[in-house]
Amino acid sequence: MKKLLFAILLIGTLHIAYSQNTQHQTNSVPDTSASSLLNLRTYGNYFDFQNGTVNVTSHYIMSAPRADRRTFGELAGEVGIDTLLEFALLSYYSQSVVQIRPVEAEAILPADNPRLAGLKLGAATYKELLMLRFLDPNNTAAIGRYEGMIRFIQDRNCVTRAQIEAYFRDGIRSFINEIVNEEFNRISFVMGSPTGGYNAVLTRNPQNGHYMLRYTDARDNTKELSAVSLEALSSAMSRNTAEFNQAGINTVRTQAALIPAVVLSDVALNETKNILANFYLNPSATTYNIVKDWYVIYSNAILETRNEKYRYLQHRANAVLTALNEAFEQSVILDTNRQLRPAVLDRTQAARLIELR
Repeated sequence: MKKLLFAILLIGTLHIAYSQNTQHQTNSVPDTSASSLLNLRTYGNYFDFQNGTVNVTSHYIMSAPRADRRTFGELAGEVGIDTLLEFALLSYYSQSVVQIRPVEAEAILPADNPRLAGLKLGAATYKELLMLRFLDPNNTAAIGRYEGMIRFIQDRNCVTRAQIEAYFRDGIRSFINEIVNEEFNRISFVMGSPTGGYNAVLTRNPQNGHYMLRYTDARDNTKELSAVSLEALSSAMSRNTAEFNQAGINTVRTQAALIPAVVLSDVALNETKNILANFYLNPSATTYNIVKDWYVIYSNAILETRNEKYRYLQHRANAVLTALNEAFEQSVILDTNRQLRPAVLDRTQAARLIELR
């Protein structure tokens, strides 16, 4: 009886998942509420597209007719399905892909609810169009492709442009909140092991405090270890002496204390979310200058305080910008290359952004 009780408790507190090369990062039920914008990375994960990268040889893509691949693969300017948005469009509108989609993907873009799917895909396309108009307003060819795709979605899903734009505005703040929480609750590092070492990513779930360690060895074999707490994760690692040693366990515990969302105050996190959401709601020189200041403030904090916590914060700031739009991240980095201090934020505002717990 004691053995049975121990087994039940162990199963309830710890889950270990092993995989080779690729693994879904979440098994939670997707959010299909009307106010939920499409998180392309989450959607792509269900097709084993990790780190926001599309596998162009995926059987999901290869199963689509060439005409469909051409229709959606030209959206970003090059022939072929090579962006997550292009793939999301293909996976919904190409019947051969719809029939083999994972159930989680079907829940996000439901075939039996074309209006909701149209609003999600339309808002995702509109989000990219907004960034394109701001960063490259003279690129009329690219702008025309995105405008054309929005009209295609309107016609196929019986939604209007006004409804798409309203859906975007209603959902962008919660979407930014989701992206910032995802990226600021993650930290990447190298850890030692009995076999040499791993490239590791430690993720903390902000809703329930669970931890997931994803580690890759020199042969690019990737595994995952999940637990309901940091203590439970350390215990699981200590029992797996073939893959973990005490040095590796200590590294994980040290890195857990440096996770940006753990060290950064709630005020600072909320300020970050507001700055990015305000830019997307009103892309302008004014809101963009504030985004640049937000990025520069982390760089200054690293130099002025020598506190390594700010180095990790800047890494995750880059990750947030990339998750939102890769061209956005590149533009911010380039435009702040020689910016030594905030241009529009005062000292009080700057201090709030780097406030630690």
